[in-house]
Amino acid sequence: MAITAKINSNNSNRPQRVSVTVPAQQTALNNSDFLLRSLGDVDANNAQDGALLQYRASDRKFVVRNELDTDQGILKLNAGAF
Repeated sequence: MAITAKINSNNSNRPQRVSVTVPAQQTALNNSDFLLRSLGDVDANNAQDGALLQYRASDRKFVVRNELDTDQGILKLNAGAF
């Protein structure tokens, strides 16, 4: 596919530089192209088998933990109603 442009100008204020951009080809993305650990608010550096995500308010990130920590010592999990 060839893209051409022609500019006609009869005065001294004609363009000094002209550029033409071609839209990038769209590429199909797969779910496997996205990684949870690549997100800016996820710290998954120490991920091990069976780890869970826990929110850490001090830096507003989700961190991978094998043991869940709480300030009050009581951990309540609510996974919703099914």
